[in-house]
Amino acid sequence: MPITTTSILPAPVQQSFSQKLLSVPVPNMIHQIPAMKKNMPSNGGRFLRMRRYNPLPTALVPLGNTGITPPAVTLTAVDIDAQIQFYGQYIQLNEQVTLQNEDPVLNEAAARLGVSLRQTEDELTRNMLAATAGFINCVGGVNGDSPTEITRSDVDTVVRSLLDNNAYTILDNIEGEDKFGTAPIRDAYFALCSTQLTGDLDNVAGFIQKNQYPSPMNALRSEWGSIGNLRFLISSIGSVTPNASVNNANVYNIFCVGMEAYAVIEQDGYSATFIYRPPIYDGPLALNASVGWKMAQVPRITNDLWVINLRCTLA
Repeated sequence: MPITTTSILPAPVQQSFSQKLLSVPVPNMIHQIPAMKKNMPSNGGRFLRMRRYNPLPTALVPLGNTGITPPAVTLTAVDIDAQIQFYGQYIQLNEQVTLQNEDPVLNEAAARLGVSLRQTEDELTRNMLAATAGFINCVGGVNGDSPTEITRSDVDTVVRSLLDNNAYTILDNIEGEDKFGTAPIRDAYFALCSTQLTGDLDNVAGFIQKNQYPSPMNALRSEWGSIGNLRFLISSIGSVTPNASVNNANVYNIFCVGMEAYAVIEQDGYSATFIYRPPIYDGPLALNASVGWKMAQVPRITNDLWVINLRCTLA
């Protein structure tokens, strides 16, 4: 007896579409967390000039009773200029895609563009720090490379350098509590680094995981833990310089940052602009829609002494 099967009479559609979309990998955006936010006024030119007055000397000599007026001191300042740059990205969609697809393509395109915008901002800041921050090489490790893996002595060196340069800490201390397995956390600078360093950080003397903080709710989502006066934020797009060590290994850049060490300047009226153009704007047949973003922004170090790149390799 003949049997009708799917090979003879196929089903009209042999697939089902899951209505819940899969998660998209999104890295931690850490490099703008310690930054000062500044605005460039519209119609104000291409450069924002930032000024810092230099400290005055101390007066250790008594005035005495001679009646002679001592000489005046000179007030000086340093100007730092930052030039605004423009960035943008877009997706073009044929009208049939949004008309016939089961999933909300336009909504997902907008979400992906939002991540693209924030990751662009983060990577621009990361690259600026990697290119312009002064650095200290780790030397306390035993892996035989230069720089070595990170050790407690290297952390102490960079913290001491920030303290010597009067850099303010960014985070307040977390007082100890009567909880099992916890430890108090010092007031701290931020340290921004790659997720590749998590194993080495765990092995540094005095490392405290964030789940050992007396109040873990005071930790950031991207935070891995603390060593001394550094609290480490990690990201899969943390700064790496390929094949830059003496032994041709990757060098990992850890940006140790004090308060007001660098700024991110945005243009008024041109910050994170989202643009949707329906198909009506695309030629005589109105076939394609577009969705995109554009921004005007520039990151800039404002005090070279308050941000240090601690360079290391893996153990």
